[in-house]
Amino acid sequence: MGLLSLSTVLFSLVSLALFVNVASDSTGEAHALLKWKASLQNHNTSLLPSWTLYPFNSTNNSVHHKTKTSLCLWFGISCNHARSVIGVNLTILSLRGTLDEFPFSLFPKLSYLNLGTNELFGTIPPQISNLTKLKHLDLSMNKLFGNIPPEIGHLINLEVLYLHRNELNGLIPEEIGQLHSLAGLALSENKLNGYIPHSIGNLSNLSYLYLYRNNLSGSIPAEIGKLMSLTDLELYDNWFTGSIPPSIGNLRNLSIFYLNNNNLSGSIPKEIGKLMSLTDLNMSHNQFTGSIPPSLGSLSNLSVLNLHNNNISGSIPKEIGKLMSLTDLELSHNQFTGSIPHSLGRLSKLQVLCVGFNNFSGSFPPIFENFTKLTSLSLEENNFIGYLPHDICRSRSLQYLRLSDNHFFGPIPKSLKNCTSLVRVRLDRNQFTGNIFEDFGIYPKLNFIDISHNKFYGQISSNWGKCSQLRDLRMNGNDISGIIPPEIGNATNLGGIDFSFNHLVGEIPKEIRQLTSLIKLI
Repeated sequence: MGLLSLSTVLFSLVSLALFVNVASDSTGEAHALLKWKASLQNHNTSLLPSWTLYPFNSTNNSVHHKTKTSLCLWFGISCNHARSVIGVNLTILSLRGTLDEFPFSLFPKLSYLNLGTNELFGTIPPQISNLTKLKHLDLSMNKLFGNIPPEIGHLINLEVLYLHRNELNGLIPEEIGQLHSLAGLALSENKLNGYIPHSIGNLSNLSYLYLYRNNLSGSIPAEIGKLMSLTDLELYDNWFTGSIPPSIGNLRNLSIFYLNNNNLSGSIPKEIGKLMSLTDLNMSHNQFTGSIPPSLGSLSNLSVLNLHNNNISGSIPKEIGKLMSLTDLELSHNQFTGSIPHSLGRLSKLQVLCVGFNNFSGSFPPIFENFTKLTSLSLEENNFIGYLPHDICRSRSLQYLRLSDNHFFGPIPKSLKNCTSLVRVRLDRNQFTGNIFEDFGIYPKLNFIDISHNKFYGQISSNWGKCSQLRDLRMNGNDISGIIPPEIGNATNLGGIDFSFNHLVGEIPKEIRQLTSLIKLI
């Protein structure tokens, strides 16, 4: 019995010592967090009101327990079963201050830290490396500046690192390549400069990489091709130069690839045709040359192909017609030649087709039969000739039609007269003919139309006064005759009218005075 009693006493003393020690640690954590709160510029009773210690009660022997319990019950604080702090989530609280007083060293078990979408400023302290158990770090959408500390590489358990939308500058540290567990890396919308470190290729678990809207330069490292888990790669709005490395073809899981608004050059590598999971490809606003590789026709899941504002030449390969998932095809502002391939008519899901500002020629093929969802068609500033296809508005959802500066001729298709979905229309500088009174209808959504410098004749219809959203009406440079119909005054949103260089007679109708937004009348 004596031995049993002694063992019981010893066990109780050890347990009490451990409890007091844990409770003391908890008290230290609480005081440290309160000290950080006090350092914030907007600390007051309304900011984190649950962050307070219970008053001391000499008659209550469990004061340490109450202090510890209160810490785990504080807003934004999560604890494990041992009542160690494992999570801090203080997002969207308008916290204003620095991280200098944040007690990183007191939270060795912390796995989740989210201080995103606040007003924190200053630098990221290197002491953040004490959070060796951290898996999720979100400091995004603040006003943090300075360099990303190289000590960030010590957080080897990190799976998510969000630092986007701050004012961070300097280089992406080479040590970022030590974060082998990283699945998500967002450094976008900062002021980072320099190259993408080659060590990025070590992040074999990385699923998404956001570096867009920085001042990064240099070439895209070939090591990017090692990121076999990558599904989303967004590098747009930087200063990258050089060509796309062929190793990009290794990223078989990639679904989103944005390179737009850089200074990339060279040809589009045929290896992009291996990215069978790709749904969105945007390479616009670069200096790419050469032709579109036919291998792009293998991208059966591709929904968006945006190559506009480059120096790409040659013809559109017929293989583009195999992209049956395509909804958006934008090839404008390049140096394409030849005719539009009939195979584009297979793209039944197409909503946007933009091939303007190129050197295409020939007649536009009758490919609209399957275009039941088309909302935007841009063919302007090419060398197209001939009649418009009769079913150009087959979708009945066409909103934007830009055909200006070509050599189209003949009458306006009847499908356009009944195309009530139209919002903006440019037919100017062609050789269209026909009676303007009969060829155009009533367009309740139309806000801009320019049919100038064609060969339209006849009188202006009163129906234009029924286009209630119309803001700009341009008919100059035709063979229009007769009077200006007084009903034009019913289109009360009109701000600009140009009927010049026609054969109109009579006076300007007094109903024009109803157009209170009118700025230009010619």
